[in-house]
Amino acid sequence: MAENKSEILNPKTDWVFKLMFSKGEEGNKALISFLNAFLKETYGSIRKADILNTELTRESPNGETYHLDLLVKTDNGLIVNIEMQQFWKNSIPRRNQLYLARAVSHFLKKQPQEDDFLYAIGLTVFGCDIPQKAKLPLMSEDSVMQFIYVALNELIGYTMSKDIADYTAKDFWIRFLSNYAQDKQSGMLKKLCALEEGLKMAEATLFKVTEEERRIAWELSTQHYYDILADERAEGREEGEAVGLEKGIHQKALETAKNLLDMNFPIGTISKATGLSEAEITQL
Repeated sequence: MAENKSEILNPKTDWVFKLMFSKGEEGNKALISFLNAFLKETYGSIRKADILNTELTRESPNGETYHLDLLVKTDNGLIVNIEMQQFWKNSIPRRNQLYLARAVSHFLKKQPQEDDFLYAIGLTVFGCDIPQKAKLPLMSEDSVMQFIYVALNELIGYTMSKDIADYTAKDFWIRFLSNYAQDKQSGMLKKLCALEEGLKMAEATLFKVTEEERRIAWELSTQHYYDILADERAEGREEGEAVGLEKGIHQKALETAKNLLDMNFPIGTISKATGLSEAEITQL
């Protein structure tokens, strides 16, 4: 595996994002802080958040259990499906609706009880750019299903322009997820963590990620990303029919390679997956 313990983890990487919210007590506190940042204003304060059983649950060598997908039930009646999207795919809007509908149907009962959920929420964080023509699903205000989107690339500029003294909980999390490596290297992360307890907890979980956890998560996520690569190349061929086959494929390969570089994939692996030369990739 290409990564090592000294490398700075990227919270916008899907498995890192979800591991830091499911790793022990500190991860759970970070999760509650994150959920309150984006949900409290509309749905009220969250004091407890339980991660429900998911298909990608793994036990680490030290006995901790962590999750590579997150379906959360809160103490104030929310079922929240949390996603980090590193790549834009045209299928994202449809998949978001399917995942949330599946979550809702699982918890619906013929005889409702007082502790049944009030809302099922799809909370999607985008670590990638969202195409201007993209149509993300939205629901009417009176629907029990709601979609919330956090577009980091669109929000980080405004957050970075603010004085830290004026930061809201949302600002702290937007900056943490978007600017983690830079703030860690500059020393600013310590100040941010001192001001926002949730970030301190999240940073603590990332500091404790083991080599074995990295290896397991890397292996689990690699096949998923190669599936995405196959789709990306197929889309490139489709786009190529309109703008020139080779040009379309090459452009899509460049976009995919840049995403993988951001995720610290080895250049050799990116070259094999995209068909680009290592020289082209190093220039991105």
